[in-house]
Amino acid sequence: MTTQRHMTQLATLPLVAYSAMTLGPSIFQLVINVMLPQLYAKELGLAFAKLGIALLAIRIIDSVLDQVAGILSDWTRHRLGSRKIWIALGMALMLGACFKLFIPPADVDIFYFVAWRVVYDIGWTLFHVSYTAWGAELSTNYEDRSRIAGYSGIATNLGVVLKSVAPIVLFWAGLTQSSAFTMESFTYLYWIALPVISLITLVTVLKTPPGPEVSRKSTDLKGLFRSVRCNPPFWIYITSFLVTALGQGITGLLFTFYDSYLQLGPFYPYLMTGFGVITVLSIPLWIRISNRVGKHRAYAASAFIAALSLQAFWLIDPVQNSQVQVAMYGGVVLLLVSFSTSCAFVAPAAILADVVDYATWRTGVARAGSYFAFYSLVTKIAMAVGNGFGFLLLGAFGYEVGAGAVNDASATFGLMFTVLLLPGGLMIAGGLIILRFPLTARRHAILQRRIARLQAAL
Repeated sequence: MTTQRHMTQLATLPLVAYSAMTLGPSIFQLVINVMLPQLYAKELGLAFAKLGIALLAIRIIDSVLDQVAGILSDWTRHRLGSRKIWIALGMALMLGACFKLFIPPADVDIFYFVAWRVVYDIGWTLFHVSYTAWGAELSTNYEDRSRIAGYSGIATNLGVVLKSVAPIVLFWAGLTQSSAFTMESFTYLYWIALPVISLITLVTVLKTPPGPEVSRKSTDLKGLFRSVRCNPPFWIYITSFLVTALGQGITGLLFTFYDSYLQLGPFYPYLMTGFGVITVLSIPLWIRISNRVGKHRAYAASAFIAALSLQAFWLIDPVQNSQVQVAMYGGVVLLLVSFSTSCAFVAPAAILADVVDYATWRTGVARAGSYFAFYSLVTKIAMAVGNGFGFLLLGAFGYEVGAGAVNDASATFGLMFTVLLLPGGLMIAGGLIILRFPLTARRHAILQRRIARLQAAL
């Protein structure tokens, strides 16, 4: 095992270069998926119900794009690397869509939001599918895959920290009226981040070595369906993450919970900065835990901790406590949530890379791009359903977020049930399912030897 680790472990400099690519998209991904729809409701007057339906419609459109992106990524050959041109194109589309979404016209409507959100999602899909498939091909070692995913997760959360710090700095500099997340602060953030993201993308695409080329024949949908049909580990994996993604989609409404219910809008960037810092610091620990007990067991434990941590929010009373006390209590709970959820930046991609190996052994064809696209499809639909369902639930409970809105006890309970209790139950269910995942480190080593014999025979 030591010899295998030495031969297949990715060197540090290529690993850092690969990870740096995700820094840019992470600055805007949480904003687009979580905060922007809620700000369109709060600042621009779009209804929760319309936004919920729109998010579901967007994911239906997006469902086709995932598979197309996976097949294109597997099929393409280019001297820079088969994944890189799609990564660069996806980044360009994302940056263009962010400009339109952060600086909308005065008469913005739901159709404007949907159109540019679809453009953004096309860019994100092209980038994310190719990027994660590239990462799966950089190493065949069970433990090193946790390291690759973990480094990428650290870069991702550094982007989240930069996004969270920006409104604070803008407020201190006197450019905005508040340190809260607003459309104005995101406009400033866009212009600051644009040259940085462009430079990182250019350097990484041109200078980072591509992963090794592998056989990717028959990269069509029919071949993919045959492959997943005979891949039991994949179905355990995808079922677990589908259920968990439903809960994650709903927890996106925690921004409304903090901003509207806890009245911590100006404190939220500070809290999210702490969230990102704790996540970055926790990822190396989750890498060690994953390699010690197994990636699937580590992820199950993190899901249980996150679910229980969310329920601590029930104990915070914004009426009986001062705003500073609420911010302190909410910060402690949020940091505990950030510790547990940081495992999501280590385990999922690393486990799926092992699932792809199982498919390669069974079919003789490597389809990393198609598998990551299929996973992206399922989880994005689940998160969209969760997020859209959360919006619809808030509407059904009559919860309001506009200026001067007053919510009764029933509406407040509806918010708590929607963003705390329901996601917690789904996270626990997903954790229980992934515990049945069969590919341990020992079994994966056996699998790698079988793949090596298969390739030697070709």
